[in-house]
Amino acid sequence: MNSRKSLPINLGISNQRGSVLIELVVAAIIFAVVVAAIAFYFVYHVGTINNGRAQLKLQRVGSLLMEEMVSALRAGKTVMQANEQPMEIGVIYNDLKVTYPVTSGKSPKCFSFDDIDKDIKEGPDDSNLSPMRILDDSQTVGSDTRTHRIYCDELQFNREGDRVTIKFKLRHDLDNGDGPDDLEISFGSTVKLRG
Repeated sequence: MNSRKSLPINLGISNQRGSVLIELVVAAIIFAVVVAAIAFYFVYHVGTINNGRAQLKLQRVGSLLMEEMVSALRAGKTVMQANEQPMEIGVIYNDLKVTYPVTSGKSPKCFSFDDIDKDIKEGPDDSNLSPMRILDDSQTVGSDTRTHRIYCDELQFNREGDRVTIKFKLRHDLDNGDGPDDLEISFGSTVKLRG
């Protein structure tokens, strides 16, 4: 009889060892799934945060550009094309020259779209233009320069009587040439001329 009682006890111990091993494998799989889910969540949200920051930066840069052009137009006396030809009403131009009253002592100001460099240039006349520094988004950390390029897709000026409409489109290239992740925002404003 002793042998019959010892047999079930040995089988029970053997079953417990196997179940502990299965429990450990299941726990390891659950742990791996949880770690993978947390990693995916973290990577996804870091990308979303970076995208949100880039969108805010693009909005801020566009607002600064628009503010600079609007204030130049509001203070101006006359507007014409950058090459000093008159602006026809209802025609869309990609450059503009603003002149100021003689009493202001201000030099004329030109804004022009450079479709090769995808930039907005400014200066006193159409032969003396340089890119607007607002669009420069490069950062140098140590010897590493990172550029998330902000560039202009289009710039339009349209004169309707005593008003000038400004429209431009900015794009933020988040991965230096990889189009699908680019952000794009259009800006527009109408300014009444003084003179």
